[in-house]
Amino acid sequence: MEPSPDPAPLAVARAEFAKYHRLATGTDAPEELVSLAVDPSVSETGNDAYAIVSAGGGATVTGSNPRSVLYGVYDLLARRAGCRWFWDGDIVPRRAAIDLSGLDVHEESRFRYRAIRYFAHRGLTRFQAEHWGFDDWRREIDWCVKRRLNCILPRIGMDDLWQRAFPDVVPYPDPSKPLPGAGTGYDDRSPFWSLLFRGRLRRAVADYAFARGLRIPADFGTMTHWYSRTPREFLEREKPAFLPQAGGDYGEPDGLVFDIRDRRWLDAYWRLTEAAVESGYCSPDLLHTIGLGERTVFADRARNLAFKTDVLRRLTDLAAERAPGAPVLLAGWDFHYGWTPEEVRTALAALDPERVVLWDYEADAAPVPRPDGTRTAFTDWGVVGRFPYTFGAFLAYEQALDVRANYPLLENRLAVAENDPACKGFLFWPESSHTDVFALRWFSENAWRPGKTADALLPAFCRDRYGAQAALFESVWRLVLPVGALEGWGGNCASRLAFQLDRLPEDRPDEPPPPDGEGPLREARAAFALLARIEWSDAFAARDSVDLARTLLDRTVERRRRETIRAFRAWAGGDDAAARAAREAADAFAAGFRSLADLLALHTDYSLWESLERLDAVERVANPDFPRTLVDNATNAYCLSHQFEAVDRWCAPLAASLARAVRRKLDAGDRTPLDRAALAAESEALRAALLATPLRDLRPAAPRTVEAFRAVLARIREGGQPRSVAAHRPCIGDKALDGPRSSGTVVVVR
Repeated sequence: MEPSPDPAPLAVARAEFAKYHRLATGTDAPEELVSLAVDPSVSETGNDAYAIVSAGGGATVTGSNPRSVLYGVYDLLARRAGCRWFWDGDIVPRRAAIDLSGLDVHEESRFRYRAIRYFAHRGLTRFQAEHWGFDDWRREIDWCVKRRLNCILPRIGMDDLWQRAFPDVVPYPDPSKPLPGAGTGYDDRSPFWSLLFRGRLRRAVADYAFARGLRIPADFGTMTHWYSRTPREFLEREKPAFLPQAGGDYGEPDGLVFDIRDRRWLDAYWRLTEAAVESGYCSPDLLHTIGLGERTVFADRARNLAFKTDVLRRLTDLAAERAPGAPVLLAGWDFHYGWTPEEVRTALAALDPERVVLWDYEADAAPVPRPDGTRTAFTDWGVVGRFPYTFGAFLAYEQALDVRANYPLLENRLAVAENDPACKGFLFWPESSHTDVFALRWFSENAWRPGKTADALLPAFCRDRYGAQAALFESVWRLVLPVGALEGWGGNCASRLAFQLDRLPEDRPDEPPPPDGEGPLREARAAFALLARIEWSDAFAARDSVDLARTLLDRTVERRRRETIRAFRAWAGGDDAAARAAREAADAFAAGFRSLADLLALHTDYSLWESLERLDAVERVANPDFPRTLVDNATNAYCLSHQFEAVDRWCAPLAASLARAVRRKLDAGDRTPLDRAALAAESEALRAALLATPLRDLRPAAPRTVEAFRAVLARIREGGQPRSVAAHRPCIGDKALDGPRSSGTVVVVR
């Protein structure tokens, strides 16, 4: 696992140019072909900047710092070698030579901070950064630099910070056993790799990032959370005092926050930060805190506001004392989560704008606030033109693993921040990574220089990624994008069925009404026919065609669930004409879920079993109970989504059962409400059976071919019942997806 030490960014830049010159031309680049230099005067604002100028028969790349030189080399390769960079691979067209004549390029970033954040949920390896080994992180960091980001925030658990900070108190847990006192669902933080291994991995990842000029903020402050619980040994030995907590989550002792009014416990938290810095896990000159995120200390709102504001002041004072000169990035999640605009303004007025940057990433929050005035965006907080802040997109909660971005809302709010001198950065933080491949392009383009719309970026994205199939893919993307945005941050057909059963949006009057999606959804159904024309010419085409199809099918199936319940309720209320609509919607709903299971079986990205195999390939999973833990982590009410095993064995059977219940009542003329308790009991029983079944026995067994994909699409369009997945031949992994894009292109599939 341990990589060899990487050289500084300039040496990396030289090596990368040589690597891609060889891939593009088949020959080694002359050493003098590209020269590299650092000159801070290239930047007019102090942000990252570089110049590329032709010189003799070659070119000179000059950066405002070594990291910017590396940006310039990747830009040169994109401009003149036609290289294209994606999170899951590179595209390098073949050519006889790379023309470096006539270059006179100057690029400068609008934002000081251009960051992407990773989170601690578990489930499917593509989406969950806690699963990644060194090769995964190396690929991700390379992509970050190629897309000109300068900061990563891996909040993926505590690694071995407690053991390093308090070696005489907290031992390393036995990785072959469940974590003592572990909860259920996503709260079960039982390790799959030993913390010793995770510490070595974290250091290797940080070294690789630092060698490319990326920064990793050091977390500080009240670091106890659901994904970073206090070890039981520390609680038993040190007996920390806790802050009050007026209800809410994380009420167990290992989830409570230390009473940092006592300097002893504030210093204990800071010792974790020191351990992270001393271990080389993060940058010592950039700090990040969540404050008292998601905590309600006192039931009285005014008292709670005053206390949480005081905590923010204490934390920023601590930062000034222990790390003078280091900016403090204050996460805005808590403000969005439960504060009114007036409360946010009060809190920010108590903080020093010379030391604090509001690290906001909720610009795509729903525009309609809750009745109590909370869940607002940066535009309501009085920061524009006044207090340093960042623009950012959250995109989606953990359960949202598909195409999701709301570009009209994001672009409307980005226009506010674009030329605001108080806006210092652009942060992207979906709770799951790599969910929406086009959103990654939109974000990275606008993080460097805002003002680029999704509508304008899509054609080039499709040309870059799909080659000869660009026009076909663009047509599909244009149909799916407005449908993908309908669900907002949360929700998918699986979680809504399993945990809401026959509930509808209108049953929750305290929530804003969902957007009317029938118009966009009706138009987008044409995408299924277009998807059937796509060839799986390479891994990009295969992955994205399944992504687009499952997004569209998810929204369709959820609408059919709502239609079924609404039509049944109308019939139960005396509208005899609604019976036919209820029957047809129920049949389509059940068939759609079975088709979703068949669709997810077609790609390795969506299998929990194959994700477990990837974990084991990086480092052996010692805990024999972890396969069940992984399923539990992935299939609770917050996380259930497009996991094949869960949809196949839980959601599809439950959908069939709900449809049968509707049909039985229609056939019997029984207009009484559906038996919700019976449906809930069946849902719980199906999940219990899922958890009790060996994960190996749940794995997909579908042929991963374009023919199988087209067969599923045909059944979706016909609305008929699909064939049983069990009849398919064993899965062949990624082998069918790795063919070349064309004879004139090298595809470096990651």
